[in-house]
Amino acid sequence: MTGICCFPLDNNTPAPTLSNKTNNNSHGKFSFISSNFPPIPTPHAQTPASNPMMVKLDDLLEKMSEVKIQLTNLASKHDKFEQFIKEKNESDLLVKENLNLLSKQSRELNGDVGQMQLLIKRHENMFIKLLIPMFEDLFTVIASQNLDKKGNILDADLKFKLERYLVQMKKASENKPFTN
Repeated sequence: MTGICCFPLDNNTPAPTLSNKTNNNSHGKFSFISSNFPPIPTPHAQTPASNPMMVKLDDLLEKMSEVKIQLTNLASKHDKFEQFIKEKNESDLLVKENLNLLSKQSRELNGDVGQMQLLIKRHENMFIKLLIPMFEDLFTVIASQNLDKKGNILDADLKFKLERYLVQMKKASENKPFTN
């Protein structure tokens, strides 16, 4: 039985076969003695050029080194890309927050503009309802004062000018264009 790595420790145990070798090893009845085996053959010294298998292995090792370098470069680029994506996502969140803030401020400003428009409308109504009748009365008083002691009109164009000013004010309050 050559090539078997273990020998029985006592003479009563049968020699191991391939089928019971693992079972016997598990019981601890065998011991390993390295001197019972022949030495490993030494490799023959050959030049790489004379052995095509060695040339192919050398080429394979060289290609694997190149692949390793490429993978290292790729990993570095991947890490940089991941950092870029992370920074971009953070920047996107900041932009989104700023847009939400601007949207909120825009809504608030629209509310303020609406309130201001109501105030302007009220002031325009006040102007139309109070000032125009007041100017009509004032122009009537001025026109009545445009007489001399004998009752003759001092300035003939004054009444016409005052009426024209009054018509222009009414048209301006109605947002209609007026001409001189």
